Amino acid sequence: VLFLFYLGYMALRASIDDEAKAARAAAVLGLVGLINLPIVKFSVDWWNTLHQPASLLRSGGTSVDPAFLPALLTMMAAYAVLFGAIWLTSIRTEVRRRRVLTLRARAALEA
Repeated sequence: VLFLFYLGYMALRASIDDEAKAARAAAVLGLVGLINLPIVKFSVDWWNTLHQPASLLRSGGTSVDPAFLPALLTMMAAYAVLFGAIWLTSIRTEVRRRRVLTLRARAALEA
């Protein structure tokens, strides 16, 4: 269900030409999709016959085998670093794109 919300978010964002209107509509859809997050989180507890219980963060300690725990934590940290790098690259790209648009608008006004 979250994947369908994500696809809908991308489709909605791409379907509206005005960037501000697209951002506002996508933000509303994102807030509606936010309702699904607690359902996903607590579905493990509600329907425990369909899902395995929590493995890493649980009251009795982790149930992950100690041999696998360092690799799991390393990959979690690596994913967080990758996310941050991609996010910063995206921000830099957007800043540069807006600067180019501003320079083009100034050049068009001067011409």
